[in-house]
Amino acid sequence: RVDHERIQAVGPDRAASEWLLRCGALVRFQGSPKWQQDYNGLPTGPLGRYKIEAINATDSCIMYRGFDYLDGLEHVTDIKLEKCMYIQDECLQRLSETSTLQRSLQQLKIISCGNVTDKGILALHKLKNLEYLYLSDLPGIREKETTFRVLQQALPNLQLELDLE
Repeated sequence: RVDHERIQAVGPDRAASEWLLRCGALVRFQGSPKWQQDYNGLPTGPLGRYKIEAINATDSCIMYRGFDYLDGLEHVTDIKLEKCMYIQDECLQRLSETSTLQRSLQQLKIISCGNVTDKGILALHKLKNLEYLYLSDLPGIREKETTFRVLQQALPNLQLELDLE
């Protein structure tokens, strides 16, 4: 469950980092080339000093219940969801309804997330600044042509890369 008191105490980026790392994801902070993977190695410093720029959730157990942690993140430009068994349409919908991510997110990769369907991909249309979307190994997508046409109309500047059967 989301600890809203913790978010208040340490700020949204620190609280989200803690949640993501506990779930097995990696985070990269603004101005840093390296991925943070060790919960105990999270940098400390003044409140709000470290801003999450990228999230790599490969093989992680992130799920809808924790997505409130993403609400205050204002600097995330890149998210990769790969082999995330708990990611489903509702997660993508929640992601695209997060106002800070609508402004900041530029790249999104969704790979081998078996519970994602056309509905989830269509929900991404609210990510107005999304420049690049990579979709691979998503057996739940059945109406490929229609889904991608609608998405491309909603986001005309989107570069869509597909590796789907």
